[in-house]
Amino acid sequence: MKKLLFFLFTLVVLASGCGKKNTFTLEGSIKGLPSDTILVFYQEPDYKLDTILLSKGKFTYTITPDTFTIFSLLLGEKQILPIYADKGESVTLNGMVGEIEVKGKGENAQLAKHIQYLNTLENNKTAVMAAVDSLIKTNPHSYSNIYLIDKYYVQDSLPDYNHIDQLIKGLSGIIKDTPYIIDLQNKLSEKKELTDHRYVSNISCTDREGKTINWNSVKGKYILLDFWASWNKESIATQDSLVPVQKALKKNKFVIISLSLDLDKKEWMEKIIQRDTTQWKQVCDFKGWDNSIVKQQGITRIPANILIGPDKRVITQDIRGKELIDKVKQLIEQDKEKEKAAKEAERTRKRQNKK
Repeated sequence: MKKLLFFLFTLVVLASGCGKKNTFTLEGSIKGLPSDTILVFYQEPDYKLDTILLSKGKFTYTITPDTFTIFSLLLGEKQILPIYADKGESVTLNGMVGEIEVKGKGENAQLAKHIQYLNTLENNKTAVMAAVDSLIKTNPHSYSNIYLIDKYYVQDSLPDYNHIDQLIKGLSGIIKDTPYIIDLQNKLSEKKELTDHRYVSNISCTDREGKTINWNSVKGKYILLDFWASWNKESIATQDSLVPVQKALKKNKFVIISLSLDLDKKEWMEKIIQRDTTQWKQVCDFKGWDNSIVKQQGITRIPANILIGPDKRVITQDIRGKELIDKVKQLIEQDKEKEKAAKEAERTRKRQNKK
């Protein structure tokens, strides 16, 4: 009888140990939630929904993942938090919605580190996007890239589909094979097809001296149409960042047009006089968000910009700094090569006609 009891006790201990090794546990305490229920959205390996019930803000959620699993916690409208679940691991969450401390290992620890770092740059959009790009490119095998691409690019009001595509190309195979990235690539193919045929039908705005800027005044040039306003600090900072771009591309077929969404002429004039923004064209029709180009191009936030070719086609959007300079130089060089090839073809045609 004693042997039998010992045998049964051993089985219970072993079963308990194996269970812990096969489960993933998420626990913690979160304040500021809109309800006592957290919606759980599974993204990998399959899409499905679940819920977590809280008691006085505290919860414990345990699953038995067959393979590496990704799910997100929908914490009201303020925050969506991804969680990476693997066998034998655990994650602890503590804090307020929007300021949650994540404690875990592996992918969870890495993502928590990324979020903490990016939060220190949150007041500088340009610095944030540069940091996001760097994190994605230097960690191609990290599942954190799914969160970074989704939050900082896909959810943008004016997504740069070409740039998203380039970021995905640099990811490792295991990340590219996740359902989210596969679905995103399919959507990108559709969106890119639409943006490849996106044009700015008309430019007609008044500059600070009362002169009209239209297509004839910028004919044959690449145009950076930059959207800003004197009441938006972040967009004013991006105006300042255009100074080195203008200097670097001064001798090229390139022009910057800063289109302000201001409603008050006095405030607009004060800002452009105070800052080093008179090196390029400053225009405003004082219609704010009702400006025809703003509405046509679907601009819903500032700062924003679009790079337009001499053929009025939109080439890309939200491109800045060195990336912008390199892109314009590349496009101009390609035009020179095309022109050279066309002239050579014409000379060859004339020689053949003489024969």
